[in-house]
Amino acid sequence: MTTYYDILDVPRAATPEQIRSAYRILVQLHHPDRLQQANAQVRQYAEERLKKINEAYAVLSDPVLRKRYDAGHRDQDVEPEADDVGGNRRQRRRGRGAEPTAESAAQAEAREWARQAQQAQREAKSQERQRRARQEAEAERYEAERRARREAQEQFPRARSEGNYLILHFAPGIWTTLIRIPAGEFVMGADPQRDHDAAEAELPQHRVQVSEFYLGKYPVTNAQFDVFVNAASARHGVSANLAQWQLPTGRETHPVVNITWNDAVSFCRWLSDATGRPFRLPTEAEWEKAARGPADMLRDGGIYPWGDDWDASRAALGHNTLPVGHHSPEGDSPYNICDMSGNVWEWCSDWFDPRLYGRRRGTVVRDPAGPETGQGNVVRGGAFDSAPKHLRCSRRNWYYPDKARLNLGFRIAAAPF
Repeated sequence: MTTYYDILDVPRAATPEQIRSAYRILVQLHHPDRLQQANAQVRQYAEERLKKINEAYAVLSDPVLRKRYDAGHRDQDVEPEADDVGGNRRQRRRGRGAEPTAESAAQAEAREWARQAQQAQREAKSQERQRRARQEAEAERYEAERRARREAQEQFPRARSEGNYLILHFAPGIWTTLIRIPAGEFVMGADPQRDHDAAEAELPQHRVQVSEFYLGKYPVTNAQFDVFVNAASARHGVSANLAQWQLPTGRETHPVVNITWNDAVSFCRWLSDATGRPFRLPTEAEWEKAARGPADMLRDGGIYPWGDDWDASRAALGHNTLPVGHHSPEGDSPYNICDMSGNVWEWCSDWFDPRLYGRRRGTVVRDPAGPETGQGNVVRGGAFDSAPKHLRCSRRNWYYPDKARLNLGFRIAAAPF
């Protein structure tokens, strides 16, 4: 039977000071604060063991209770020894100041508890180091993101999404908007039964599937293009065509003209590198879908961005270019894109092929990009000096990629991101 002396690991002849010292050591070893990282089973065992230690100390530290306890457990102080030569059993007294010859069970248990407590402390410290390392890594990541956002806010050009719009800032006070054009089908080409100006290159009318994309609400302006010319000149130079280009005073918000297809592509490449967003010229199919609207509209296949009937007050016409959006919203397309009829012809990314639509007869094509090569690149939309037949949504024209004209500009597109 385990006695209170066994629990405190002291002999029966232990002094009050020895009992008190043993108690302090055991309480420290079994205290819950040392075992916070241990498993539930270990903590429960330590709690039960601590109750017994407190119970034993409460008795043995009180002289009266200890005397009474010793009287009631006197017979447990005697243990049988091995038989002597005569076969008689000898008895010996325990705990009368004799030194133990081996480590007691209580001491071994205390040592094991100390080892487990140290292991728990090491694991707790390791977990704490890992937690702090994660916190530091998270703090560094947050700071890097905050720094990147701050730098992006200070850097031009930059782009940010806002609902169905992409806001593009070229420089302080110089910005534009791209509008999201949803994925879907539309009718491409002309219907000669409705459109008497339909040309052979616009036939037959056919259905085309176009993926989601963004398109500039306006053509690129002189002020916006000037940012590119200055940046490109400072970094790696510009084409011979742009070397003489200067910002026209008083025409900052007019569409840029005298721009070759190669220059327009260079502008998109510069903008992509500067913002980290993939800007480009629109395909011919994307341009026409943005001008005509989706296939399920009542004015499906409209001849002009506003419908089938010609209305000169809706088109950007005159003796020269007009500020972008001058006829908005009356002349806007179903997607609220401005100046798609008049102002300037607009470069598309496709090479021109007059027989392209004929090869699509009876099919529904998806995201067509035109032929891989050709003599010139597609232009769309007509210009300020164009006749009404050139201002139709389906009108196809082309120019050589290295040629610039006073009525030819471009607008930009971007894939969703």
